[in-house]
Amino acid sequence: MIAIIKTFESGSGDCIFLIMKDEMDDSSFHIMIDCNVLTDEIKTYIRDELCKRIDVLIVTHIDSDHVNGITKLMRNPDFADMQIGMILFNGFQPQTEQPQFLNAQIVAKLQAVADLLPSTVDKAFQKTNGMDAACLITELNKHPHWKVVWRQTPILAGETIPLGNNEKWGRLRVLSPTQAAMDDLLHDVKLEYAKRLSSAPPNEDFLDQDKYYELMLRLSELRKRPCLTRKTNVGAITKETLNKSANADANENSVTNANKASLALCWEGGEEMKRILLMGDAVSSQVVNVLNDIDDDKIWFEAVKVSHHGSRHNTSIELNAKVDSAHYFFTGGKDNEGPDIETVAKIVMKPQVEGIDQRVIHYNHGKGINLWKELNKEKTIQLLNNNHTHLNTDNTYEFEY
Repeated sequence: MIAIIKTFESGSGDCIFLIMKDEMDDSSFHIMIDCNVLTDEIKTYIRDELCKRIDVLIVTHIDSDHVNGITKLMRNPDFADMQIGMILFNGFQPQTEQPQFLNAQIVAKLQAVADLLPSTVDKAFQKTNGMDAACLITELNKHPHWKVVWRQTPILAGETIPLGNNEKWGRLRVLSPTQAAMDDLLHDVKLEYAKRLSSAPPNEDFLDQDKYYELMLRLSELRKRPCLTRKTNVGAITKETLNKSANADANENSVTNANKASLALCWEGGEEMKRILLMGDAVSSQVVNVLNDIDDDKIWFEAVKVSHHGSRHNTSIELNAKVDSAHYFFTGGKDNEGPDIETVAKIVMKPQVEGIDQRVIHYNHGKGINLWKELNKEKTIQLLNNNHTHLNTDNTYEFEY
């Protein structure tokens, strides 16, 4: 059996594929995780390599840089016949069989609020209103054959999801979020609802609750975005700055509730229990809690997808000590923002592991990002090599399991 992790450049966000292959019977299993910018390269891969079949579609959390491309994929008529086996996405779907109807006045107010979301215009100059353009749940509601495979119960830490009959394709351990993190996010949603409508949302589940709650998160994200911009100042990188940065711990108080509610997953497969860590935008403390239940000691992963584009607030000293790999994948990032030197330094300064010549830091979005520019300078490359670390823009890694 072969497992492949592959990331695509998708603007500032994530787009990850995990593919398992059985060469004995020429069968395969396809997992897609998040998408921000739906590029031609991604569409071609789904169409030609995956034959428009995704066995598990995972949306780690509600932030637009993880959702936008999934919404566009579902809206694209060329992919209307795409086969999806299961959708894992923690929305705000009603948990009662007969949610109450909202009165017409409240629905009208919600529609007016929805118009505040920016609209989009496609290549054919067809305008899509903001609600349809931005909300994944709106799109799911239009496609019953996909909505029926969207899991309706919350996906929470501690759960294990089998992949295939008798776990032929392995399993997914859910590391994050907790119910408490989801409750905090719901609290944010209700505050935004009250702010926009000047009244609290109903106490009982209501029709289209999932859609309107996602709308509130989108509006909250737009409102807070200027406040969340953080500058990444990168000077010359020396051994001393790497040591100092590696010992700077994460500040999880700076992480949004949306990111604290992100799915984080551990794929496991094979008799030797090979593993891949898929962090989404989750926080370290929560992931470490569950990993400690798996093994008290350090855990080796065949690959690690680093949390939140390499933000210093999402990779702690504790997590770095708990997790190790020869392949670390950084995805996305923004101009003058992440990834942060503190996250890269924690990987670079790790002690060597017997049998592993070097660690590879894969990254797929270097344009305009100061840290990657600095790390690719000749002196810095030599410094990384001295610490048995190599930068690589090849974002595919495969292994047997």
